[in-house]
Amino acid sequence: MEEKELRIEEPAAERAPRSVGFLISQLGFFSSRRFTEALDPLGIGPRDFLLMRFVDASDGQSQQALAERLGIPPSRMVALVDHLEEMGLMERQPDPEDRRVRRLFLTRRGRSVLEKAGKIAIDYETQLCAGINRKEREQLIDLLQRLQVTQTDLGGVHPGMGE
Repeated sequence: MEEKELRIEEPAAERAPRSVGFLISQLGFFSSRRFTEALDPLGIGPRDFLLMRFVDASDGQSQQALAERLGIPPSRMVALVDHLEEMGLMERQPDPEDRRVRRLFLTRRGRSVLEKAGKIAIDYETQLCAGINRKEREQLIDLLQRLQVTQTDLGGVHPGMGE
């Protein structure tokens, strides 16, 4: 199979250019905006959702350890946890062995909001992928993951999480 030479097409407002970078950027922008809007009725954003998912998966992990795992600067982590704590979704508890350490837990309300957010995320993913079938969706994920490993070492963490 002969490979075509890469080239940038002339811009046209009525169609997207055949450019991986442009399409990923465009879809990422709109996807982020729409997912944020979908979560808005719960009073949380994508960062909150991601942090809540990690806390739920590692209940009782220290705030510092989770910040390191997610690549979030400590001061930013404090602000994120403060926000969720003020909303009654998360709580800090002292570590019984080291009182300087704060362990993170979701509250009952936090678990309820996380469950609702998870359903919203599934519904959103379904809408996002409405134009392709299940097999194509899996192929797309596989291809994007192959590109991802060449661009970042963050894996399951969004680069905007620490901002």
